[in-house]
Amino acid sequence: MNQAAPDESDLRGLEGRVVDGRYALSGWIGGGGFGAVFRADQYILGHPVRSVALKLSRRSGLTEENAAELFQDVLLLAEAMDTMADAEARRHLVHVYDGGLAKGLGGRAFLAMEYVPGATLAGQFAEMGRVPAPLLVKWARQICVALRGLHRLDPPLLHRDLKPDNVLLGSDNWVRLIDFGLAARMLELGHVPGTVGTLQYMAPETAAGSSVPESDLYSLGLLMYEGLTGRHAYAHLTPPPALPESAHGDWLQEQKRNAPPVRPSVHNNLVPPALDALVMRLLELRPAQRFRSAEEVIAALDVVLERPVVRQPGEAELAEGRRLRTSGQGQAAATVLRRGLERNHVPDPLRLGLLTELGQVHESAGDHLAAAHSWADACELVRGRALMPSGADRARLARRAEEAFRKAGNRFQAERFGRLARAERDRG
Repeated sequence: MNQAAPDESDLRGLEGRVVDGRYALSGWIGGGGFGAVFRADQYILGHPVRSVALKLSRRSGLTEENAAELFQDVLLLAEAMDTMADAEARRHLVHVYDGGLAKGLGGRAFLAMEYVPGATLAGQFAEMGRVPAPLLVKWARQICVALRGLHRLDPPLLHRDLKPDNVLLGSDNWVRLIDFGLAARMLELGHVPGTVGTLQYMAPETAAGSSVPESDLYSLGLLMYEGLTGRHAYAHLTPPPALPESAHGDWLQEQKRNAPPVRPSVHNNLVPPALDALVMRLLELRPAQRFRSAEEVIAALDVVLERPVVRQPGEAELAEGRRLRTSGQGQAAATVLRRGLERNHVPDPLRLGLLTELGQVHESAGDHLAAAHSWADACELVRGRALMPSGADRARLARRAEEAFRKAGNRFQAERFGRLARAERDRG
């Protein structure tokens, strides 16, 4: 009989122990339902030779048979790596070195894998807010290379849970797919049955119980959208409070048909049209309307990367001003942003971006009157136009002007923009 499963503190207490006489657990990486992952030093003939990520089961008293069942996901990846001829794809997958039963730790199962120092893309997205398009395209291309290698196997191997949390960005600036807990080989019927994965990143056909290679590409589209915009493509869809959680999946898939996402450039006007089109094609609800393979996506991404970038007036100043503001150089940011606003023929979306960035710079510096004028100019720019289609967004802009004028002591203008905010909110 297996012993009772320990809690996380018990697993953390194993730090410093030696597994199978060869792996010294040197640091905690993370835990989950399966157990824990430690950084470990691998020893050969008494000498440390490399760092590894050691996956250790929570359950003890295991046999080789149920250990293999527990780690079926990683063993599947190890098998795929051994048969994969695509050397470039192998660079973006985590290598599995060794495994067994740790008798000295109560018969827990362990697997030794490549240790990749770095952070997940989820962490990068949270830190950066919106990822610059060239960098996001570079990461997406590397993900596609890994998918290309998996999908070319015979039969193809699908990841089925591609999301920012499951993509690791190493200190070498290469991304690697991780967590193959839901990976599966396709069967002769041409798809993998079963509804699995993270609902937020799940393709419609996966939610209906059958995954195909294009399902991983749909999840890639959601990941790219989030990286470019700082928000999920379907953040506007919130299940009704009274709806049981078990029904959320069906509700979400139905709403996706009725309320498709807007292009990424609506939330980030620095996204080029070619990248806009690429992401929206990945998000097509029917697999046949998406790219048909990871290789096709790679070719399309290469076009985006190689296409000469024609900067519009004000675009360079907006990017530089945003960088200076986020790095704490407010005065320099204000100078650059004002220079952008003074240029001729600045497109309205870029002018709006320059004004809102400048408003934030002035607010941070405590110059409430200058901030109020920036917010007021932005309100006038979007008023009665499709430049900012959401009434709620226009109302928030007017509220910023109202608050800034109030702090600057201009009660008349504060009340004026307060009325405008209420009108925009009611207009919707």
